[in-house]
Amino acid sequence: MLLLLDTDYAEILERGLDYVEDEAQRFLVLRNFLLPEGLYHEKTCDVLVIIPQNYNQGGIDMFWTFPHLTRNDGKPIPAMNRPGGGDNRTFDGKEFCRWSRHWNHAPVIWKPGKDNVVTILGRIVWALGNPDAKK
Repeated sequence: MLLLLDTDYAEILERGLDYVEDEAQRFLVLRNFLLPEGLYHEKTCDVLVIIPQNYNQGGIDMFWTFPHLTRNDGKPIPAMNRPGGGDNRTFDGKEFCRWSRHWNHAPVIWKPGKDNVVTILGRIVWALGNPDAKK
């Protein structure tokens, strides 16, 4: 059983993103995801997203990254777990650290049937580019 819609896979491939899925855990992992230049010590990370059973009726609230990201300015990232933190996820022997970002509140409510994986990617890019934002 696929996690996403056919059109979502086409969008991922069109953007040249490398991904892998774990259908049993409903994980979509975007590998070597490019990070904003100059913001983090890392240049890329893997991003794990849990695709809900009701996709595409509901969006996502969180994502997870490997490795644990650290900022060049030394500031902590709010609402991000450290390794060993609660609700981190393990995939392929790697611990992914949770970024808690709750987007499904006005004015950014998920629009069933309209929003898709492009919306999810946009939210991840936004959060990684704005690490101090909690929503």
